[in-house]
Amino acid sequence: MHLPMVAKHSLQMQSVIVDRLPAHPLSSNSPLLIEELKEWCETENNGVAVSYFFRQFALFVTAQFNLIHQYGGYFKTAPENLRFGKIHNYGLPLITFHVDAADFVEIPAEQRHEAFQYVLIGQTDALLQQLRRHAKISPITCWENVLGSLAWHYATLQRQYPRTVAEDIDWLMDDRSWKPLRKSQWQTFIGTVPLERAVSEPMRKTCCLYKELDSFETCTFCPQPH
Repeated sequence: MHLPMVAKHSLQMQSVIVDRLPAHPLSSNSPLLIEELKEWCETENNGVAVSYFFRQFALFVTAQFNLIHQYGGYFKTAPENLRFGKIHNYGLPLITFHVDAADFVEIPAEQRHEAFQYVLIGQTDALLQQLRRHAKISPITCWENVLGSLAWHYATLQRQYPRTVAEDIDWLMDDRSWKPLRKSQWQTFIGTVPLERAVSEPMRKTCCLYKELDSFETCTFCPQPH
């Protein structure tokens, strides 16, 4: 399927690189990846490294949702085929996400929720389950890392497309959308709080652990700032 060049440029701004291997790759093997993440973000704690990873992976998830909304497609890349790279930007150790244009799949608007399910369960939760086998970290923390970014995406989109956003939020609130998970992670994190409040008031129940990393500061809405 055809991925517009303008979309590739937009993706690059969100740390998603198309058809280019990482210059400084991270392993795709979960135990090795965690060890490399620990060295990269400078922590000795596996759980902190995994939480850091999902703060970064939130950019990939949000980029996927933006592609679906703006270009009618997404990268249906199996989680084991996602590639990760290391990059320094703004003096910070960050992660890039590398995909192949051949994995870009176009979908009609009425099928976008199936695409959401693949991104959230087929990609995000699959990676979360793999990494949590080797690290002690709450899944709630990792989902809050991802959905906090997604809430910003929808708060921005709502200004132009309120009906689409309302339909998507209804879907995200439905436990059935998250199977085989038992409950909607969106409902657990945000519930019925309006998006304007969700992005401007403290919502997290857990700390993302950025404050444990020397390169990052305590977040504004950290529930455990000390």
